[in-house]
Amino acid sequence: MRSTAISILPLALGAAAWIPAPARAETPARGLISRAARPVVMDGKLDEWGGAFTTPVNFGHADWANRAAVFHYLWDDQNLYIGLECMDTVLFNKAPGPIYNGDGVEFYLDLREGEMLGNPLFTPGTLHLFFTGMSNGEIQPRVQIRGGIPAFKDVTAEGTQCAAVKTAQGYSLEFRLPWSKVPGFKPAPGREIGIDCELCSSDGGPRVDRCWVYSSVQAVTTPSVFGRVRLVDRWDPAEAEPYSEVLFPTFLARASPLNEPATLFAAIPPPLQPLVKSVEMSAGGKKLPFVGLKTFGPGWARLQGGLVGFVPPTETAVEVRFLGEGGKVLGTRAVPVK
Repeated sequence: MRSTAISILPLALGAAAWIPAPARAETPARGLISRAARPVVMDGKLDEWGGAFTTPVNFGHADWANRAAVFHYLWDDQNLYIGLECMDTVLFNKAPGPIYNGDGVEFYLDLREGEMLGNPLFTPGTLHLFFTGMSNGEIQPRVQIRGGIPAFKDVTAEGTQCAAVKTAQGYSLEFRLPWSKVPGFKPAPGREIGIDCELCSSDGGPRVDRCWVYSSVQAVTTPSVFGRVRLVDRWDPAEAEPYSEVLFPTFLARASPLNEPATLFAAIPPPLQPLVKSVEMSAGGKKLPFVGLKTFGPGWARLQGGLVGFVPPTETAVEVRFLGEGGKVLGTRAVPVK
């Protein structure tokens, strides 16, 4: 692991001009960030991340061996921490150059209070930056602040830290952001903030793929689409259902012709894998057969449930329930039928 390089990054090429969006209405938190149970050692290894809230992404990508990943989130009184485990057979980010255009993370943050949280404008209290664990195929972490935004003109990457290591399947990465980068913010259990993590992927060259945990490419233009998450002392995976959207990303892959069996795919994050005992699927009130689990990656699970038979085109969604001991509902998803 090498020391982190820091710089200021101009506005990403090709980013759309800012488009106003309506202020976000009050909604329940879509995710959590748990307090670190012990000091986080910035070595890229994620050894101290037990108890972290985790969100899988890209599990269903056609090239999942180069894309599947899990984000982890922790906080303490001094810092916000983002961890990443990523499957990737070719690690690359050109240096010098813009971090977003290679393997790495675009990170979005909104620490404003009250009605300003989720305001569509980037104003003081918001942040958009980039971090990566590699440079030119080698482990050499870098952090860059997005340029061209007046609210960020006095923000530097000084004090942030990124660390990474190569793994058998790809890489793992840790990022630390001091809360002091947004003067006046005081972290506390129950405090809600806006956040998103975008995984950027390349195949040995410029970025070819990107995905978001909570939003979409609109995050580049407005904080109104960031995910609202709550700081907590700890989170109980047995009470995961309110956060099913990000804990159990799910999609239906229908064969052609349409009367052929379809397959449901979902990801189960590491803290919930020991708790999920069965999965129920239904469409139009009729129970559908479930095949079982197919594991992939270090500590990850890829759920594969065969919908054996014809799903009528009049059905708009397949209902999925992830069940624990005694039939306790751990997660629910409504998957569109296309």
